[in-house]
Amino acid sequence: MGKKVWVCICLALLLTGCAGGERAADGNADRVAPPPAETAAAEQGGDMHAEQVAADARTLTEEEILAAYDRAVDIYSWFELSPLPDNGETVTAEDGAVCRRVDYPGVETMGDLRTCLRSVFSESVTEGLLSAGGDGIHYREINGALYVTGQGRSRDAWKGGVSAQTEQTGESTYSVNVTVELLDDDGVSVTGLECWAFPYAFEGGRWVFTDFQLMY
Repeated sequence: MGKKVWVCICLALLLTGCAGGERAADGNADRVAPPPAETAAAEQGGDMHAEQVAADARTLTEEEILAAYDRAVDIYSWFELSPLPDNGETVTAEDGAVCRRVDYPGVETMGDLRTCLRSVFSESVTEGLLSAGGDGIHYREINGALYVTGQGRSRDAWKGGVSAQTEQTGESTYSVNVTVELLDDDGVSVTGLECWAFPYAFEGGRWVFTDFQLMY
């Protein structure tokens, strides 16, 4: 999903501006904060006055944007790395899939899950995650409860440290520029850098990432 900006297969580039002044962003849920701009649109079905929209589209701080990025990493990982926890209860769906009942406070239905996604992602990113096929993690609602199938994947062994910094790209748009270290076969030596940019924009009365993916 993410738009690759550049890949620098050169250890010397570790000393350039690509990695300078960046903040660690490893997706640790312990330091995830709520999204910076929970707007009246979420509470009033999008019926907002222009004055309220303008107030919510104010200039954001770097801390607010990076907190939103951390939350996005955490939520996105539910679909790739680690599914939401379950309580051990299983049912077999019509397609034969064995589904485990999700046991996570505040996320009990597909509506709850969609709300979490829409707190940080655009509608297109949200729908892409909810409708993704393949052998990955999938969620479905059965008899009014949320269930999950799939076990996720391991972190990429050839990706090292991840860091992020913000850039304002317009009046109501930002970019979170993320850099990940590329590792040699020994899993330790850094051979280069891979850099991506994830747009963060004010859409539909809320701040959301309009493009996203995990970096490892």
